[in-house]
Amino acid sequence: MIIIGEKLNSSIPSALEAMKSGDEAVIALIKAQESAGAAYLDINTAMFESGETEVMERVVKLVLENSECGIVLDSPDPEVLKRVSKLCAGRELILNSVTSDERIDELAPVAAELGCGVIALPMSIDGIPDTAEGRLECAKTAIAKLTAAGVSEENIYIDAICETLATLDTNAKTSLDTIRLIKENTGSKTTCGLSNVSFGLPKRAFINAAFVSAAIFCGLDSAIVDPTSRELKRAVYAASAVAGKDEYCMEYIGFIRGEYMN
Repeated sequence: MIIIGEKLNSSIPSALEAMKSGDEAVIALIKAQESAGAAYLDINTAMFESGETEVMERVVKLVLENSECGIVLDSPDPEVLKRVSKLCAGRELILNSVTSDERIDELAPVAAELGCGVIALPMSIDGIPDTAEGRLECAKTAIAKLTAAGVSEENIYIDAICETLATLDTNAKTSLDTIRLIKENTGSKTTCGLSNVSFGLPKRAFINAAFVSAAIFCGLDSAIVDPTSRELKRAVYAASAVAGKDEYCMEYIGFIRGEYMN
């Protein structure tokens, strides 16, 4: 599974403080996530009401200078994504995000030109569908628009939309069913902001680990997570082996050797 590090998101108080305090604090977050196995780093500076673009540009440059990780540019403003994406030439890139109605017309041509990935939320201007079937229909609409603009379907990541179990006990199941339906009915990849599922609950790492295990079995391809969480990493490697996605359990064995035998 592709691990996207979540710790450069300004909605996290510690990340916001790091971005305000200077380069060294941001570099520490970059290196900690890369060392923990993140393949991409999600960068969100939307909490800076003025100067979002400039802060994102600074963080992107620090990622480029201090890691080999791919970059996920995360903003509700398509103009920010269009401008900052120009800095990422030569690095794996994903734009986060569009919906079936919003930002898709502005960002689809950009993703097609750059040949990069794009995360699509399976929702419309009417909101998030309550059912996995409704989310699948929104996903199909987004996929059709993106591919018509020239984006390869294998570069499209459908976000399963994780919502906290603290507000509705079926939220996790709806996300899991969404992952399964997307994999069964499209050629797109799946992703999610996984930590959202446990928001507001105690011992969140336990819920996150349980969810990622079930999600991998349903077909989850990637997730925005805290890669430094030991509980989560153990669940990812074990679940991938159990789901038949780790040939001869070699990745699991390598992880265990590194975790316990060094």
